[in-house]
Amino acid sequence: MPKKKISRKRAESSRGKRTSRRYKPGSETSVSGLREAITEALFEADFDTFRGCIAILLEKNDYQEITRETGLSKSTLYRMSEPGSNPTLENIGKLLSYISSLEELEAA
Repeated sequence: MPKKKISRKRAESSRGKRTSRRYKPGSETSVSGLREAITEALFEADFDTFRGCIAILLEKNDYQEITRETGLSKSTLYRMSEPGSNPTLENIGKLLSYISSLEELEAA
C-alpha cells in the first residue's frame, strides 16, 4: 500500500492579524433594531439572519418571560434559532408581537 502524501506546508502565523471584538448582545442591540432586522430578514428570505436575531432575543431577554408572553415552549424557542429549523408563521407572529410589546414598554 503506497504512503499517503502529506503536505509539509507551514501554517501562517496569526500574530499581527486583527482580531474581532467580543459581541455582547445586551449592550449593543436595541429592541427596535432587532425587530427591523427580523422583518427585513423575513422579507428577503434570509433565514440565517432570522435565526441569529432569534438567538440574540433569547440571550438578551429572559426566556421565561418570553415563554409566558408568547405561549411558546422553551424548546420551541431554541429550536427556532437552530440551523435548519423551519418555524411556523404562527410562532413567528407570536415573537414579533412580543417584540412589539417590548418596544412599547421602552417608549413609555
